[in-house]
Amino acid sequence: MCQAFTLLEISLVLGLILGLSVMIGFGYNAVSSWKLGKSAGLSLQAVYAAQRAYMADNPTVLIAAVTAPQLIAYLPEGWSALPVFVGMNGEVLTLKFSVMPPILLLGSSPYDPSGKTTDSLWDVGE
Repeated sequence: MCQAFTLLEISLVLGLILGLSVMIGFGYNAVSSWKLGKSAGLSLQAVYAAQRAYMADNPTVLIAAVTAPQLIAYLPEGWSALPVFVGMNGEVLTLKFSVMPPILLLGSSPYDPSGKTTDSLWDVGE
């Protein structure tokens, strides 16, 4: 007696594999988006810590007057430049460090695709 799979059984298995692949793809995209936002948030927190350290050493200076070279000296050890930020769609973002806490700009408007300013994704958080 010859045993084989029917076309219906093969179709169900292939459909299940395809469905699982699609779900894994969506999950990977969500995780990579979160990872990009978390990385930006950690870099912003490092810049914010550098701002606070600079202001502690120079309490009479306005934050708007602080230049990048002055701030770079207060970044964590091993950092030789201000971080570069890339948005969700690959666009280059501008770091506005003349305000406390620092923010990211896309053009002239603030950039925070998470929609919350307290979640530490794309912002300093609270």
